[in-house]
Amino acid sequence: MIRVVIECLLLFLLPVVGYFVYAYAARPAGTTNAQIANEAPVLMLSVLGAALVFTVMVVFANVNGGGRPGQAYQPAVIEDGKVVPGRMQ
Repeated sequence: MIRVVIECLLLFLLPVVGYFVYAYAARPAGTTNAQIANEAPVLMLSVLGAALVFTVMVVFANVNGGGRPGQAYQPAVIEDGKVVPGRMQ
């Protein structure tokens, strides 16, 4: 569960990190880091981070959709020395 929380936090902070890397690289001479931080579009970066988290969750939910109602998961097993992957039955 903590992995999911960490992944969501990292995805949420990705636009912020991208903004600060760009702003630091493109800053005019004499601009301090505090000025860059004060001029950051916090609302826009928060909305972009939330949209990124939501999009990734929706995409992975559709990719890893699971089975139909009533199906049971059969875990991976070793048969004749080979691993047979888990599947829905």
